[in-house]
Amino acid sequence: MNKLIIFCLLATIAIPSISYSQSGLSKEEKVQAMYDLNKKIIESQNFSFIATWVFSDDKRGQVSESANTITINNSNVYGSLATLKADKSPTMLKGAMQNYSVNYEDSAHEITISFNIGAYNATLTVKSNSNAFLILNSENKETLTYKGFVK
Repeated sequence: MNKLIIFCLLATIAIPSISYSQSGLSKEEKVQAMYDLNKKIIESQNFSFIATWVFSDDKRGQVSESANTITINNSNVYGSLATLKADKSPTMLKGAMQNYSVNYEDSAHEITISFNIGAYNATLTVKSNSNAFLILNSENKETLTYKGFVK
């Protein structure tokens, strides 16, 4: 009986310390792993930006992922993105990109991609939580901002 009590006492002390030492990744390790994954996706120059929201001035709207995707394949981009105006057709992006550049901000775990496509200046920022923001500027048109993700 004494051996059973001693065994139970040792098990009570040992089990919590064993389970504590086997905890998962820390928050910083998870952020770093996600950043490394996004970095590989961007470096491949073969990825898609899938929009889930569109913002214009003080308006915003949720959009369908299937109809609001642009694909970047080497130096080309193609796809369409919705606007917030009911009478306006989606913004079509198709053709060769110019002035493509990528900036990796390792300390902030943030990636910024800039390029020109047709009349648009585009900036795609991928954050550490995997949210991505695409800003489209044009001299003739309003600025549109899209929130989504890259894949």
